[in-house]
Amino acid sequence: MKMKQYTGIMTALVTPLTKENTIDESKLKKLIDFQIEKGVSSLLILGGTGEYSALSEEVRVQAVKAAVAAAANRVPVVAGILEPGISTAVHHGKLFKEAGADALLVLAPYYVHPTQAGIIDFFKKFDEEVDMPFLLYNIPYRTYVNVMPETVEKLVDLLPNLIGMKECSPSFAQALELVHRVGDKISVLSGEEFLCAGEILLGADGAIMATANLIPDVWVQIYQAASQKKADEVAKLLKKYFPLFKLLFKEINPVPLKYAMGKIGLDTGEISIPLQAPSTALQAELDAEMKKLGLI
Repeated sequence: MKMKQYTGIMTALVTPLTKENTIDESKLKKLIDFQIEKGVSSLLILGGTGEYSALSEEVRVQAVKAAVAAAANRVPVVAGILEPGISTAVHHGKLFKEAGADALLVLAPYYVHPTQAGIIDFFKKFDEEVDMPFLLYNIPYRTYVNVMPETVEKLVDLLPNLIGMKECSPSFAQALELVHRVGDKISVLSGEEFLCAGEILLGADGAIMATANLIPDVWVQIYQAASQKKADEVAKLLKKYFPLFKLLFKEINPVPLKYAMGKIGLDTGEISIPLQAPSTALQAELDAEMKKLGLI
C-alpha cells in the first residue's frame, strides 16, 4: 500500500510578479514564511491560482527554485503542471524535478477532450518519463475533461508514482466515490472551498485551497475540526467565512484574492495580462466583509 504523503491544508500559492512578469523572490519568501507560520502542511506553486499559464518556462523554473529555497525543507513544495500535451507536460515535469520540487500536480490533458482510456495513456506516459511523485488534478469545469473515479482507481494500480489527487469536481457524489474507491491508497484532497469540509468529514485527507493564501489559519482550523468529525465546529466556521469565500471568487481567481491579500499587508506584486484589477464595486464589498471579520 502507498503511504499517504499529503494530508491537511496545502495552500495553492499566488505568484508575486514583477512588472516584467518574473518572480519577485523576496515577496515570495514572505508569503511562504506567512503560510508556514500559520500551520499549513504543504505548498503548491504554479497552480491556476499561481497564474501558471501567463509565465514563460524560464520563469516557471525560477518560481519552483525560489519556492523550494524559501520553504527550506520546512514543508513540502508541490509544483503544478497545466499542459494539454504530453510532451510539454513531461518536459516541465523533468525541469521541476531538477529544480527541487518534492512532488508535482499534473492537470488532466485538456483541449483535445480525450476518452478515459486516453487519460490513462497520458498519465502512464508521464509516470514512466518523469519518474517522481505526483498528484493528479481534475477540474472539469475549467478543462471540460472529467477524470472519473473508476479511471483514477485504474491509474492508482498502474502507476507507482501517483500518490494523490486534487479533486475539483462540482459533484459531491463524485468526490465521495473517489474516496470510496482510492481513499485507502492515495491522498484525496479537495480543491473546492464550498465542498471540502464535507468531503473531509466523509474521508478526504485534506484540501488544496486558494483562499488559504489569505486565511491559512482558518483553513487549518476547518481541517482539524473536520478530520476530528466535529461537524458543529466546522459549520460555525464555514458560516462565518462563507460570504468572504463567495467574494473571493466573484471575479476571476486570483484577482480578488491578490487584492484582499494586499489589504492585510501581504504584497503579491502584479497581476498577469489578461487579468485586470478587481472592479471598484468588488473592492468595496471585500473591504466591508474583511472589516466585519476583523481582518483589516
